[in-house]
Amino acid sequence: MDFSDLVHPSGRMTWYRSPALHMLAIGGLIYALTFAMGGSLFGEWPRVVVDKHRLDISLRTFVEENGRVPSKAERQAILDALLDQEILYTYALELGMDRQPAARRRLAQIAEFVAENPHESESEAQRAAEALDLGLQHGDLVVRRILIDSARRLIRAVVLLQAPKPEMVEEFLQANEKLFERPARVRITHVTLNGFKWPDTERRARALLRRIRSESIDPETAATLGDEPMVPPDLPLLTEQALSRKFGKDFAAAVMESPVGRWSGPLDSRYGHELAYVHEKSAARVPPLEEIYGKVKDRLMQKLADEWLALRLRELRSAYDIVLPPGWS
Repeated sequence: MDFSDLVHPSGRMTWYRSPALHMLAIGGLIYALTFAMGGSLFGEWPRVVVDKHRLDISLRTFVEENGRVPSKAERQAILDALLDQEILYTYALELGMDRQPAARRRLAQIAEFVAENPHESESEAQRAAEALDLGLQHGDLVVRRILIDSARRLIRAVVLLQAPKPEMVEEFLQANEKLFERPARVRITHVTLNGFKWPDTERRARALLRRIRSESIDPETAATLGDEPMVPPDLPLLTEQALSRKFGKDFAAAVMESPVGRWSGPLDSRYGHELAYVHEKSAARVPPLEEIYGKVKDRLMQKLADEWLALRLRELRSAYDIVLPPGWS
């Protein structure tokens, strides 16, 4: 389930009964009241200017990190990200968030730094007010980050403060099972042929594997026939990712494909070569909803909050007076 599903559902016209749509409608009402209290709903919308210097810095950063100039789509994404930040910053100022405690403390520090007499006794509120009067909040990156983050959290909170109906959570899990799938795991005993100490570990591993099979040596005994292992020979059920961290990707991938109840090898590892006996496997699975309900609910609400934020930014973008640098449209 996503925001577009709530607004444009397919099939029978049951949208008016959607609890998620009701939730977002409540959010819209809260926002209308918020705008009214901030004075922006009935007044003129402010101008939002995308600073060319910040845009140039973002473009240079992209080139430094990627070793190439951005494509047309990437340039637009960089512009959109900066524009969203400016919109959130302007919106935060409209709501008076520059007077919240975190921003006020930072503004007071700035005012004290630039004051003619920094040791003069003034309260934090007085120093912060002086910084606001001088417009110092606009040039300070810390204040900007505080305000942008505060505006973003406020918008998303409209959704996050709601409680979804259980059927919404169930539907989200059904549509996104891969997000909550627990990976396959395997339990092994392994024998290490140490390539750091001895040459030709692959040949030695093949010879040892023939002996183990011909003499039907049990895994516990076989584990003592190799070199001193870097990793304990008997391992619990582990995922491919966990095995990869211990032995390397090639070993982990090979073990996940190995049959149960048999020795496999020689297998390349970061230590040389390995023989591996697979005791058991557990297939990948999606736990029942009751077992992961909180996790699924949180993921759903974060997704809806992100989509609500994107919608609000689009609405603000269409309402604000947007000014872009020359050559950008």
